[in-house]
Amino acid sequence: MNIKQLCVRISLLLACAAWQAQAGTVIQQVERAVGNPQARQTVTIYLDAGKMRVEGENPGQGKYLLIFDESKQVMWMADLGKNTYMEITKAQVEQMANQMGQMMAQMQQAMASVPPEQRAMVEQMMRGRMGGAAAPPQITVRDKGASGTVAQFTCKKWDVLTNGQVTQEVCAADPSQIKLDASAYETFKAVAEFYAPLRNMIPQGSGWSAPNAMEEIGGFPVQTVAYENGRPTSEWVLQSVEERTVDAGQFTLPPNLRKQEMPRMGR
Repeated sequence: MNIKQLCVRISLLLACAAWQAQAGTVIQQVERAVGNPQARQTVTIYLDAGKMRVEGENPGQGKYLLIFDESKQVMWMADLGKNTYMEITKAQVEQMANQMGQMMAQMQQAMASVPPEQRAMVEQMMRGRMGGAAAPPQITVRDKGASGTVAQFTCKKWDVLTNGQVTQEVCAADPSQIKLDASAYETFKAVAEFYAPLRNMIPQGSGWSAPNAMEEIGGFPVQTVAYENGRPTSEWVLQSVEERTVDAGQFTLPPNLRKQEMPRMGR
């Protein structure tokens, strides 16, 4: 799971609207091809009082681990197959957003003298790669007027549209079925705020650019189908949400990992 995918999952989970006070929370999800019951990867999320741990395994790429600590305003991203990790702080997120904004401004200035046909082609390429555009994409949701059953959850179906084109289909269950605690919600919110400076830089179609639109769903997403060019490509399915004590050691990096620096802008 890359950073963009993580942000998408967090934005969808923020659609929840009702909470109950509980202890730590463990959420398990699977990702698979549409129509294929075989999971391509299983992702487990541990949450407890401003801390989050995400662990999984990308097909053909090995196991990964992400740990977020709100009190330290830091995210660690580990590649367990290579025994390496990277660290990103809130200050670095803000710096990245500023640099990307400056790069886009410089590009637009440089293109001022470029013929209109070539300028349109370059702008389209930049929007696809960086998400920077003259105006942010319009993200809306649409009630499909249908329901379904995913695992043990009964859910209502919604379309998520980017500039009028369906990019996701969400089946959302009433939060009373999930019983996710208030602390878990606040932790998801803290992660979203951590990456907020990059929100307008996320490529179009990610669904993270408009959290207010996602909140209109008013339920917990138990199934999310991704679409590209009008065709479903993959789906995320919620398997379980469990209340249990989470050991504090889950939110620290494993020993003997080698630190790598975050890639610089432009690379």
